[in-house]
Amino acid sequence: MSKVITGVDNAPDALIALIGVLESRDVYTKDHSVRVSQIAVRFGQLMKLDSELLGQIKRAALLHDIGMIGIPDTILLKPGNFTPAERKIITATPATAAKILAPIKSLAAEREMILHHGERWDGSGYPDGLSGEDIPLGARLIAVAEAIDAMTQNRAYRRTRPISFCLEQLELHSGSQFDPRIAQLAITELCKGLVKKAT
Repeated sequence: MSKVITGVDNAPDALIALIGVLESRDVYTKDHSVRVSQIAVRFGQLMKLDSELLGQIKRAALLHDIGMIGIPDTILLKPGNFTPAERKIITATPATAAKILAPIKSLAAEREMILHHGERWDGSGYPDGLSGEDIPLGARLIAVAEAIDAMTQNRAYRRTRPISFCLEQLELHSGSQFDPRIAQLAITELCKGLVKKAT
């Protein structure tokens, strides 16, 4: 992953080192961010976003889990469901990531995308309860891409789900959790098999 980030942003060595530490703790995380980046950028290309914004989305997706660095292994690698207290710790990670990235002025746009990728279209997400188009577009793309990757890859607490399940969830949560335009785009792409190929 460090080569990917260096190639697109000349990220500070300390930031690359943090990502390396996180990857070494959790095998799933190692490729997760790359897959999320590929999916989010693919959707952005289909939406005909400009190259500058696509670059920001790529970098934000690669860095979106950097806030996990402070999560204890007992939570990060837990095979079962999170307790309410553990979930509170997990939902604080976007804000942690934003604090880590705050000194890097060249990543200001990416920081906002990372901070808000846990928001929901209906306003019930975190950390600020943003809704609709108040949520940065990059954050909305990353949210859908992350959900797709989470459902179609093995996790510590469950095995991979079939594409049919992923399609059902995207349809079910379109307009509530997810931006409906992006959710419908994802459904179309999954049906074409393009996202599965990318992952």
